[in-house]
Amino acid sequence: MLLDEFGKLPGRIERPQTFMEIGGYPHYENVCSNFLAFFFDPEGSHGLGSLFLDALLDSVSVAGEEKGFGGNVSVEREVGTAAGNRIDIFIQSDSYVVLIENKIFAAAVNPFDDYAAYLDSLKDEDGVAYENKIKILLTLYPSREGEVQGFVNLTHADFASAVRSLLEHHVSEADTRYLTLMLDFLNTLEHLGERTRMNQELVKLLGERKGEVEKLLTGINEVRGEMRGKARDLGKLIDVKSYQNVWQGDWRPTVSLQHALIHDVYKDKKQYVSIDTAISPSGWEIQIFPRRGVSRPEVEDLLNKLEIPFEDDWRCIYPTRFTYDEDLSIIAPVVQDIVGKLSTSVG
Repeated sequence: MLLDEFGKLPGRIERPQTFMEIGGYPHYENVCSNFLAFFFDPEGSHGLGSLFLDALLDSVSVAGEEKGFGGNVSVEREVGTAAGNRIDIFIQSDSYVVLIENKIFAAAVNPFDDYAAYLDSLKDEDGVAYENKIKILLTLYPSREGEVQGFVNLTHADFASAVRSLLEHHVSEADTRYLTLMLDFLNTLEHLGERTRMNQELVKLLGERKGEVEKLLTGINEVRGEMRGKARDLGKLIDVKSYQNVWQGDWRPTVSLQHALIHDVYKDKKQYVSIDTAISPSGWEIQIFPRRGVSRPEVEDLLNKLEIPFEDDWRCIYPTRFTYDEDLSIIAPVVQDIVGKLSTSVG
């Protein structure tokens, strides 16, 4: 069975949020590029020296040269070309010139020809073209964009891994504040990469059982439509016009398989109690619960006072359930009675 196979798939692994994720800036390309530029500077206050530059050379297979990246390193952001385009990160030293185009979620549709021409036009102080020129497209997942123009693709996750592998050689002089920040930054990049890769076992299952999945989804949509219709038909049987403090509407969650007819009973503009008459394939259930400005004990006291029975849950559940195909004329009087009593008492 399809659902049996789905149930065997590994569940989602929870992980703690990074500081950047908590702050709401994990995916902004400019923010990411600013962090990278800061750590690429070997003379930066972070104290990590050439860690990021060494990891960069290792990542694009330029490792093994004793002289490393060379001296007189400069790191610039948003360097303009003659055509008016801007390069995300530009690094220059005695030995290398490196152009980095950084992408998070945006598509890599950049003017690679212009970037390559700019790099080729550069000459050192003696007017000699640079021998070691590197063009890098930094992305969350593998990409072949810019390949024709000589861009080497490097994923954020692979680069983060390269940084970690060299960290022990640079950590002794690091400022602990920036070391913490750097590790949080690396974790953020790795987490972003994880989000772009679907669970491969799930993808494989969906591909192998495509026909069954589509059939199941079609059936689910049909059930959703029917539940929505039932909830709206029930709403037509309940009189709310005679109450000044009752609002009627419906609610359909994006994931769970149910639909609800909603009645909000207002005490004033800021305080109200909700009655959700929810339908799912398991049947109907009436839920009464506090909303803005009303506490759970207040709702319980009110229901006890009005002699409306309920089962103890985080929502007060009316004890009588109804089957999926229950006649709506049987459900409607129950809901009408609860709405009426609450409206009169709250109002």
